[in-house]
Amino acid sequence: MMTSQALGQYQYSWTARTQKIYESITSLRIPEARTLINQDKKGNASNLIYPLLESYADFYQLFLNENKDEYSRLYPTFEQRIQLLEDGPKQSPYHLYSIALVHLHKSLIAIRFNKNLEAALDFRKAFLLFKENKKAYPNFSPNDVYLGLMTTVIGTIPKGYQWMASLLGMSGKITEGNALVLKYIHSKDAFANQCRNEALFVYPYLVMNFEGNKKKTFEFLENTDYDFTNNHLHAYMATNLYLNNQQSQKALQIAYNINPANTYLDLPFWQLEIGYAYLNELKLDAAKNALQQFINRFKGQFYVKDAFEKLSWIAYIQGDQAKANAYRSNVLSKGNDITDADKQALQNAKKGTWPHPILLRARLLSDGGYQQQALTILAGKTSKDFDKDADKTEFAYRLGRIYDLAGQLDQAIPFYTSAIEKGANQPAYFAARAALQIGLIYEQKNNPTLAITFFNTCLEMKNHAFKNSLDQKAKTGIQRCLRK
Repeated sequence: MMTSQALGQYQYSWTARTQKIYESITSLRIPEARTLINQDKKGNASNLIYPLLESYADFYQLFLNENKDEYSRLYPTFEQRIQLLEDGPKQSPYHLYSIALVHLHKSLIAIRFNKNLEAALDFRKAFLLFKENKKAYPNFSPNDVYLGLMTTVIGTIPKGYQWMASLLGMSGKITEGNALVLKYIHSKDAFANQCRNEALFVYPYLVMNFEGNKKKTFEFLENTDYDFTNNHLHAYMATNLYLNNQQSQKALQIAYNINPANTYLDLPFWQLEIGYAYLNELKLDAAKNALQQFINRFKGQFYVKDAFEKLSWIAYIQGDQAKANAYRSNVLSKGNDITDADKQALQNAKKGTWPHPILLRARLLSDGGYQQQALTILAGKTSKDFDKDADKTEFAYRLGRIYDLAGQLDQAIPFYTSAIEKGANQPAYFAARAALQIGLIYEQKNNPTLAITFFNTCLEMKNHAFKNSLDQKAKTGIQRCLRK
């Protein structure tokens, strides 16, 4: 038990030294940061910024590497830190801010390890504390980064559940949340650098995933002073966004140019992304090598099924069906199915069928941004060249997607429409994704009424593997259109 004298000594002192440690953590130089924290705490035991920095370090390490042993050891420390921070001086803007941040860290780790009720309770506590702190200290701008992030996320809660959010004291709008984060990025006040690394990390994700604005996202990435070599967190974000948006070459370039020093957190993630990028170029041996390294080194569960599925595809394309089947059995038995990619891999493995090799090659090239090569593979084909209904649907969807990504929107729409007609009652995601894409095209053409029609068509599709993420994109699309 702390004595009242000890309690009286607590302070929140954000110094040049704590800023340096924060920057180490949010560049993923976490081993270096832990050494600095351990050195500094001895002479500064009363400074509660150090427990906050430890929370940051534990959060990134657990979130990115998902190590179960580390989770068992580190997860309980979030609650211990919250109790410690509650004893800090209440007249400081850092008091509620620090407690809220640790609740947010705890919430996000709980989601990662599938403790969803606990995650929701901590998320709510964090949001209400940030709101309270904003009211008490309106000029304490670091608050805006996390409040903005959470406001955007809450803004995507479906209408049918908003009553529940209101009951819990939470409300939010995408535009308001994103604007708060951007305002902080452009701020020049005394706190302008304090959580800049995280603001620069979350903002492109918010614009891409919640505003649905690819152009704005990549313009921001390319016109902002990022250091993708020395800041592995920013490199992680950029590699992920480029890879998921048909720019495999750019993703590969960033992944290969990161600073290789051993002061950084060891992330098997890099091998996963490199594997995906090579696969999208149909460099199959290089892809297999990288994906196998990820499988061997990663201690978590996310994307394991997806990685095994990609390995099975490589063996399948290379004509080794026995190896393809062996990898597919791992899809069934390893990892979890929390992410949409893992759900899809599991669904495909349970179905027991294999993609058509021509469609698979076209898909991989298109996903990498190689639209002309993908089109060449499909040249001269019609739906009659495919026996299965699912393949006919994918053929239509794939052509729509290739033309869409090549910027030929008017050519994309009829193929997408055909995919909806052919695949509306199939378990594959092609029809739902086609509906979403037509909605996005009409939104781009400033026809919000037609866009909403197709977003709703996407929402009406049931039981497909990417339902969560496609529904979320359709819902945010509807919200954007209703504001026009």
